[in-house]
Formats: sequence, C-alpha cells, structure tokens
Amino acid sequence: MNQIEKIERFKKIDDKLSTSGQPTENELKIIAEEGFEILINTRPKSEMDELFNEREIVENLGMKYFQIETDLHKPNMDELVKFLELMIKYSGKKIFLHCRANKRASGFLAIYRIAKLNWEKENALNKVREVWDLDQDLVKFIDVQLDYLSSN
Repeated sequence: MNQIEKIERFKKIDDKLSTSGQPTENELKIIAEEGFEILINTRPKSEMDELFNEREIVENLGMKYFQIETDLHKPNMDELVKFLELMIKYSGKKIFLHCRANKRASGFLAIYRIAKLNWEKENALNKVREVWDLDQDLVKFIDVQLDYLSSN
C-alpha cells in the first residue's frame, strides 16, 4: 500500500484529484511529495483550532491552500460558490480535497460533478457511497446546495 493510501478515508478520484479525512502533519508532507499543487480543506476554522497550523505547513511545502468553511448542517452558499470556482480555476492542477472524515469533501465533490461536470445525480451519489453511507445529513447537504444552484 502506498503511503498516501493510509490517510483516513483516502480516495483517489483520478490522477488529478484525491479526497480524504483530516491528514496529519506528516501526511501533508506525503501529499506534497505525491505532487499535489492545491489543497482544499472544507473544515470550519473552529474545528481546526485544536490542530496544527495546516495553512502554514501546506504553504511551506509549496502547495496552495484554501479553506472552505463548511458546516454539514448549515450549508453556506457563498462557500459552495467559492469551492466550485476553485475547482474550475485549478481543474488542470493536482488537487487534494479533505475535511475531517471525507464526508463534506465527498458531498462537495458530488455537487461539483452534478452541477459543473453534468453527471447524473445517481452516478455522483454512487461515488459518494464508495466512501460513505448516504445518511440523511449528507443527502440534505447535497440537495440543499443543488437546489440553490438550480435557482440561481
């Protein structure tokens, strides 16, 4: 098993995109060594307070760092738009997307696939199921944001 595959709930999407739960400081180094250029963290700052300074570590490793503060129970549409813009802007780069346990990250990725890559919803949800059981919270998180996008 490759070292990167040991990261909590790691999922390689393709050669340019992977998702996971929260990487450790050492795992951030592994992510950089694997050639990732962009790291997107979907955890709120309040969840990160007890951890290390992820932004500083990631930037010192030569990657760009973005934090999309996401509450699974209260989706913020501005943060959704910011996420989608980053995914489009850096689509040719190697992106690593994470949250605490790869739940929000998987949800955001499903939304991106449906809204921007024109995937069928069920196909996108099947990819989420490879990482998570689709519980009510995650389905609602995805549906609320897709409803917002379809009405704007």
